[in-house]
Amino acid sequence: MFDKEVVVPEVTDELETPCTDGAEPEAPHTDDAEAEDLPTDSPELETEITDDAEPEAPQEDERPRRGGGVKRFFKTVFTLMLMGVLLAGAGWQAWLFHESHKEAPVPLDYMIKASAYKGSELSKDGAVFTATFDIEIFDNEGWKKIPLLPSNVALRDAKLPGNSYLLLEDGMYTVLTEEDGELEIEISFAIAATAKEGGYAVDFTRVPSVTCVLDATFPQSGLEVKVVGSQSTDITASNGITRVMAALPDATPIGITWEEALPEIEKGPSKYYTETRTLISIAEGLIIGQSRVDFTILHTPTRELRLRVPAGVGVLEVNGSQVRDWRVTDGLLAVQLEKEVIGPYSLEVKYESSPDMADGKVKVPVVTGDGVVREKGEIGIVALTNVEVKSDTVDKAHAIDVKELPVDMSAMTKQPILLAYRYVEPEFDVTLDIKKHLDVDVLLTIIDRATFSVMQTFDGRRITRAVYNVRNNRNPFLRIALPEGADLWSAAVEGRSVQPAQDEDGRVLLPLLRSQGRGMSAFPVELVYAEKGTAPTPDGRGGATVEMPQCSEPIMHMMVSLYVPREGRYDDFEGTLRLVDTFRQAFSAPVVVHNINLAPNSQQVMLNNVAAVRAAAPMEVQLPMSGKVYLLEKILVVDDIQTFSYTFSKLRK
Repeated sequence: MFDKEVVVPEVTDELETPCTDGAEPEAPHTDDAEAEDLPTDSPELETEITDDAEPEAPQEDERPRRGGGVKRFFKTVFTLMLMGVLLAGAGWQAWLFHESHKEAPVPLDYMIKASAYKGSELSKDGAVFTATFDIEIFDNEGWKKIPLLPSNVALRDAKLPGNSYLLLEDGMYTVLTEEDGELEIEISFAIAATAKEGGYAVDFTRVPSVTCVLDATFPQSGLEVKVVGSQSTDITASNGITRVMAALPDATPIGITWEEALPEIEKGPSKYYTETRTLISIAEGLIIGQSRVDFTILHTPTRELRLRVPAGVGVLEVNGSQVRDWRVTDGLLAVQLEKEVIGPYSLEVKYESSPDMADGKVKVPVVTGDGVVREKGEIGIVALTNVEVKSDTVDKAHAIDVKELPVDMSAMTKQPILLAYRYVEPEFDVTLDIKKHLDVDVLLTIIDRATFSVMQTFDGRRITRAVYNVRNNRNPFLRIALPEGADLWSAAVEGRSVQPAQDEDGRVLLPLLRSQGRGMSAFPVELVYAEKGTAPTPDGRGGATVEMPQCSEPIMHMMVSLYVPREGRYDDFEGTLRLVDTFRQAFSAPVVVHNINLAPNSQQVMLNNVAAVRAAAPMEVQLPMSGKVYLLEKILVVDDIQTFSYTFSKLRK
């Protein structure tokens, strides 16, 4: 059991008795029996010892030296002490080995390894069961209590091992035993049956066990038996006896229900009932249909559903639970499912049609069930474009109020439902009268405010900075006609320089953004241009006529700030703009800065000018505004030229 061997060093010098000077050492006294045990080849005993001979005295040269006995005595003591230490270390190692290999205690006092419940003669009057328990007891000291059965069963017999007793404690029949190891206990008990939902049931709780098997027999055949919580159930019937065997998981109670099995009805062909809700959306030359078909399938499950598709209709989508595939052949839409279905089932079908609307008469295309016993449904009509829809003819259907349609049909569209119909026969006809009206152009871009800062120099030249506060929906450009002879210096959209283009009429094209948000927030468009103007006479007199840029979009509020040299005198202001002391506080949308996102057409123009932009990027021009200021304004400017004029004097350098 030791890990290593204890080695005792040899004693090289024997222990001798010291002698006095001049005395002969005595031969050691040895009994006859002891002499037989001594080794004959010992180096210390050179003289052979016999029964009749006395031991010879050692020769003169073999006598021990004086004082050698003390030395040998202490060496012997040291050797014995070393042996004690080594033996003590070996004992300590043995104890550690024993402790490390000591078995851990079992965490359970006992375990029910297997249980089996065998029931016989189960009927409406009750049942008799024999429960067998295979128990392993780990605690080998004292008495152990092992609960086995609930107290609501009636015990009939019990087979217990020696020193074991059965008692009732805490609502359980409990075995009290002093035994240990493996035990087998068999208990017979009776329990009553209860009526339950047209049948009968027997149920009781059981104690947990590693495995549990239920074996029950009924004295009749033609029963439908269920075992609650069973993981495996085998039901057989022969000779008027029904037998049920089941495997139960840990701690699942015993629960058996049975009733007389209903006779099987011979399966016939499937029967279909359908209810369809169809939304028809009418656009110019196009009809889009969305149908929800609710099937009710009776008698026999099916894996294929069929619908009739009107002529000229193309099916776009078919959606439903477990749809595997679908195809349209000769006007029939066949939908294959991954597994058989019975009872309620729904399909959603999306389709389109392009009927001839030249005469305005269009038959409503509706998908219907094929081979159904009964069909009914509702139809809702909506218009997606500028079309006028009226009811023309209705056969085997009738018009209803839109409010009578199911709520989920209104959720299928954001457009208002114009007409509604209901039908109860698959062969019906609804024809509409559709008229297409001409579209009317509406305002896509508006300028809430246009601010002009005009600066006149001593020599009559003018520099103008124009800022348009624009709200745009879909226009790609803002078209501006500059005054004749004006030179464009810079252009910017939302604070970023852009490269303007020019159309065939000579108007400047500025690329626009698309306004963001529900309120269509505004963004700034800026121009800076210069004009020669009218130079004053040598005596400082003269006059000026200022023409404002003509814009393609309406301007709600035009405001002009005229900066002129302080030394001059200015009179006789006339024109389409009115001279004011302060500008009106007209409403305008807030200016919001967005990321640059040009409209599609304006992007193309910008790409066409990429080379020019790279060669000469637009410059940002800052105007040194100073001098006297005159304010002029006009409310609502719509595609006309705005001008104002004035005279000046005393304008000398």
